[in-house]
Amino acid sequence: MGDDKQSITAEQVKAYLSEHTDFFQQNPDILDRLQLDYAPEGTISLSHRQLERAHSKNKQLHDQLHALIENARQNTALQSRIHQLCLRLMDAPSFGALLPLLMTELKREFKADEVALRWFYAGDTAPNLPETGENIVQQHADAENLHIFDKLLSKQEPVCGRLSSAQKELLFPQKADKVQSVACLPLGHEPCAGILAIASYDEERFHADMATDYLRFLGEVTMRLLRPYNHD
Repeated sequence: MGDDKQSITAEQVKAYLSEHTDFFQQNPDILDRLQLDYAPEGTISLSHRQLERAHSKNKQLHDQLHALIENARQNTALQSRIHQLCLRLMDAPSFGALLPLLMTELKREFKADEVALRWFYAGDTAPNLPETGENIVQQHADAENLHIFDKLLSKQEPVCGRLSSAQKELLFPQKADKVQSVACLPLGHEPCAGILAIASYDEERFHADMATDYLRFLGEVTMRLLRPYNHD
């Protein structure tokens, strides 16, 4: 039997490339597999294009590595700050000292513009809270307006990024238009003791790629510090 395969001549390749001058732009991966010599001085060779692509790939890999290293550095710094913060909170001498300390320390450690605490209670009357002047509001755990946080509370995980307008209005009624990014922490679960929100006017300050393990730990510690006073 004869060979049905048709060979392609160099002339046919040249003719095809002449008619499809953007072939290598549309198929840049082929450049990576070609063996090319340098073109005469004053011309741009395919080998030059190949070298440019190699440099571009190296730069992308370098940028990715730099981003990973920077992210790890930030996460390590975050772990240290939260550890020290939790120790200071546990050393608070009284409930009256704990609440303002919590709010001011969160602002300082996270370089935040706003901090909000929505503390849930389940009984008929809310526990007595000391006057702090901070953004602390008690709400019944079954309050209708808390349904906008059902997704957050059901996941029982911290969320970093942007909140809806309704969520910002509930947490930051006086500054909702300024708040651009938030780290939102549910305080424990079964039942949840509340929501702690750390906010910034910078939309890049809190983002979805941030580590949340340490924020989860902060939420658990805060819940344990507040829960003994939930029935005063």
